[in-house]
Amino acid sequence: MDQLLEHLMKMTITGSYCIVIVILMRLMLRRVPKIYSYALWSIVLFRLICPFSFESAVSLIPPEAQQISLKLTAYQAAAGASLPEPQPAQSLQLPEAGYTATVSLQPENAVSQSAASAQPADSTASGNPWAQTALYIWLTGIGVMLLHSLIATVRLKRRLESAKLLSGNIYETRWISTPFVSGMLRPRIYLPPGLRDQERAYIIKHEQVHIRRFDHIIKPLACVVLCIHWFNPLVWLAFFLMSEDMEKSCDESVIRQLGSGIKQDYSLSLLALSTGRRFTNGSPLAFGESGTKGRIRNILHYRKPAFWVVLLCIAGIAAISVGLLGNPRQQVEMTERDYAEQYIEANIASYQRAVPDLTFEDSTITTFERIGEFDHLLDTRVQLWAMEYRLKPDDADKLMQLGNINIEDGMLTEDGSMGKPILVFSYQDSIPEYLGEIRSGENDMSRPAGQETVLRKFFEEKGMLPHETFSGNHILVKFIMTTGETSQLLLSQPVKQGEQGIWTVERWMDTRGNEYYETPETEETLAAYYASLQAGADAGTEQAWLDPLQVAVQYIRTELGQPVSRDNLVVDYEATAADFAITPVSSFLGYVTGLAMDSDTLNLDQVEWLTLEDSERFAALGITEEDLPGGFYILNKYTINDLYTVTAETEYKLIDRVNPGSLQSVSKAEFIAYSEQFTGFAPPCMITVSNNTVNTVTEVYVP
Repeated sequence: MDQLLEHLMKMTITGSYCIVIVILMRLMLRRVPKIYSYALWSIVLFRLICPFSFESAVSLIPPEAQQISLKLTAYQAAAGASLPEPQPAQSLQLPEAGYTATVSLQPENAVSQSAASAQPADSTASGNPWAQTALYIWLTGIGVMLLHSLIATVRLKRRLESAKLLSGNIYETRWISTPFVSGMLRPRIYLPPGLRDQERAYIIKHEQVHIRRFDHIIKPLACVVLCIHWFNPLVWLAFFLMSEDMEKSCDESVIRQLGSGIKQDYSLSLLALSTGRRFTNGSPLAFGESGTKGRIRNILHYRKPAFWVVLLCIAGIAAISVGLLGNPRQQVEMTERDYAEQYIEANIASYQRAVPDLTFEDSTITTFERIGEFDHLLDTRVQLWAMEYRLKPDDADKLMQLGNINIEDGMLTEDGSMGKPILVFSYQDSIPEYLGEIRSGENDMSRPAGQETVLRKFFEEKGMLPHETFSGNHILVKFIMTTGETSQLLLSQPVKQGEQGIWTVERWMDTRGNEYYETPETEETLAAYYASLQAGADAGTEQAWLDPLQVAVQYIRTELGQPVSRDNLVVDYEATAADFAITPVSSFLGYVTGLAMDSDTLNLDQVEWLTLEDSERFAALGITEEDLPGGFYILNKYTINDLYTVTAETEYKLIDRVNPGSLQSVSKAEFIAYSEQFTGFAPPCMITVSNNTVNTVTEVYVP
């Protein structure tokens, strides 16, 4: 959607430049035949209807006309706000609490092909609602104009049904008052009755010139362009001026063919047949179209130009055509180091926005090297470049207000809480394009597997890759951790699909929605590592990898340190990556406190409900049956309450005293009022949580 509007805006802005230049040339050519100014409008027509063009060393189109974008770049966002919200990537993290300066690097005076352009259209549109509104308004305008044209065409067709054929393609009808041409594939000349022989000859000659020059096709095409660019007043002006030049050049052609002696009679015929009406929206070419006064003046002043004037006009039109038809040639492409220097300049600007009186005396790149390359993640090659730099502030003490700033020998370093910056580039025809920044602390960036994992996460967040490491079969495994939280694993088959393919845990998610990508301990790439495991399974030495539940149990025990067995797993063998994206729901038992009408949080003092069946647990806790007079024991094993968020959608349920064994839904106020009646022991509650938000709060029956 955004790309469509961007192409439209580029065409209308480029076309507007062409219109202004053609109008200026039109003024300069006012003493020469109108055929030359009429020819110039073909350039405008091309630029308004064609979204692409060639590059030219000599172009009259400003480079800015091709750089229009409907998206707010990260650099513009940072410049427009003093304290932007933190961004997950392409950002410089300053230590001041809550401050993030976002850095966007783009080639200067060149069309930027940013990573955002690779996002799916629906993703872009969802983040740009005003563009969607603009699209609907634009389409509505087109619809209105096309509907008006359709109605006008239908009405005209009905009026011409009774026309009488005179000869060839010439017809006569009493339902019109001025002659015109109608029809694109089979153009016909329609005449009103009662014309004198001399007038008839002039008119037929005039309309035949229209047909011979294909004006009956050009003008409807111009109407279509007008419908597309209806919002641009310059396009409306161009349409009317082009129509005027069309008619005047046609008049001049008739005079050249029949001689200057017919000027007076021709002008009188034009005046007599002028209706004062303007035909638009694809309506026919009319002999008596409006602008009669200007046409008569042009006829009376028309002189056949000298040969040298014709040559000058042709040369001028050719030069203007080359200058307007071609886009300006882009400047020399930026190198990776150019982007790195621009990155540093943007960082300097970020620090100076945070500390207005701060200046930097020097900056230098100490290390800039390629550390990784991948050609299978995107359609284009991707490289990682590690960078270290030093900035010399005029006074390092000014930076202390920002917090934990790393200063070495009076120089500010690039170090941050997430490590050092690593720039991501994609390559199209060996030309680098900056995609963003990741930090070395996000994974083990010294190994190909770690680099690939971080890059995949980076591209998934941008919508450039699907939310899965390996396509094909998936299994979703849910399990409960010792803290009571429900977590889940996504298992995939990285090499082969089916019974003979190995399984691996590609990522896992906790109940707060935090997602963790699995990176195996290997010096190989992920593809090579899993290929070797698959080869072992095929040879019978790595059979454990063929059992997905064994893989899941082993991962939970060794990587997450959780005691779990196959019987504790909840398995979905038909799961998809979309199923994994749904945050798991956890259930906690405890005492709810801190719930108030003016608060959006609650505290949970988590407990453990034990019965006589938990004999091993009793022995570990030193509890005997005497401590269970009611057959149960509520163990309050935590000293710290957990804080959770409640929303307007949170449901509250109490035990129905009228219908034992049932629950009744109550409002938040009713639940608070019920809880406040307990001064000592309060009944425990079961809460369900996902994304750290409480879904339900349910009272638990205590015998």
